[in-house]
Amino acid sequence: MSRARRIVAASALLVITLLGLIVVATQIPEIYYLPPVDDGYASKHVAVFMPAMVGTVVVALAALALLVHLVAVIRRPMPRWCWVVAVALAIITVVVAVLVSTADHPVY
Repeated sequence: MSRARRIVAASALLVITLLGLIVVATQIPEIYYLPPVDDGYASKHVAVFMPAMVGTVVVALAALALLVHLVAVIRRPMPRWCWVVAVALAIITVVVAVLVSTADHPVY
């Protein structure tokens, strides 16, 4: 594989992971409002959705590993097992993003 194709492939894997990071990280805050009191004011509260927090950590670590992989690919050709691991990390990222987005969110 040529150097340009290696860089494009590694960049595509990194972009997939970063998109998964955006999907998972945006689901961390749970905003809810309590019923209005006598004066009509409904207080706003923010909670943390823990599966999204764990998913964010997992996907961020995968993104860091793929960034290191991209830098290594730019410098020299990588062995086949590194590419297998990189693709597996991108797949794990997509699976984590789907699992977090379909998880049951608490109802307040």
